[in-house]
Amino acid sequence: MLVTYDGIVVGRREIGENSCFIDILTDEQGIVEATAHGAKKINSNLLSSASLFSYSTFCLNKNKMRYTVNSAKPKFGFHEIGADIEKLALASYFAQAVKFCTPSEQNQLESSRDSLVLFFAVSLYETLHAGEQVTSGHTRTLAAVKAAFELRYSSMLGFAPDLVACHNCGHYECERGMYFLPRKAKLVCADCLNPDFEGDRVLLLPETLFAMRNIVFSPLKKCFKFSVGEQAEEQLSEIAEDYFLYRTERTFTALEYYKKL
Repeated sequence: MLVTYDGIVVGRREIGENSCFIDILTDEQGIVEATAHGAKKINSNLLSSASLFSYSTFCLNKNKMRYTVNSAKPKFGFHEIGADIEKLALASYFAQAVKFCTPSEQNQLESSRDSLVLFFAVSLYETLHAGEQVTSGHTRTLAAVKAAFELRYSSMLGFAPDLVACHNCGHYECERGMYFLPRKAKLVCADCLNPDFEGDRVLLLPETLFAMRNIVFSPLKKCFKFSVGEQAEEQLSEIAEDYFLYRTERTFTALEYYKKL
């Protein structure tokens, strides 16, 4: 049986001299492992489509629970990410995250308002173009891209933090500041915070809160479109990473490597 999916290669394992297994991220079936015969031959029509981070339309031959790549038509390539070791490490972290969190044989659109494939493509695009000036005097950094991925992907997985207003009084903002309680995934204003509360809490900079709301609530293509100062970016990065790793209950080897660079 032939099936066709738009997907992105998020993993690849070599088989002998000419073939490989590829892990394809799809909206319809989650992670699909497929055999790409002859994909490493220089004259193969799968040479580009079977590469890591290739975004293509895949025609797959399904035999019981096994998939074989019949043909593929490239949609967009992110191969230039490999020219920068820091960008490659970050993209590899994103790939490890979606591979771990995305089951096979399960429609991803049933559990999220967003296309996971499109989200991953946008994440790779923003990673590729990090360091380029996006607005007058502002350059989006890899740290900002990483934070946006972690917080938005947490939301897509069903762990969206409640950032609309104070969980207690409902105020959108507070002159004394807003606290984020990461383990409880909610906001509490300074007026409502119990002085005896001993759990984790972070007094958010206004820029940080604005960025977090943008990441979680904006349409998919705009969730990376924000600018913050250096101090707010550092705070956002710490919050997003801690929140994502706590919710997924693990760490990732590519993340550890990225942080050493």
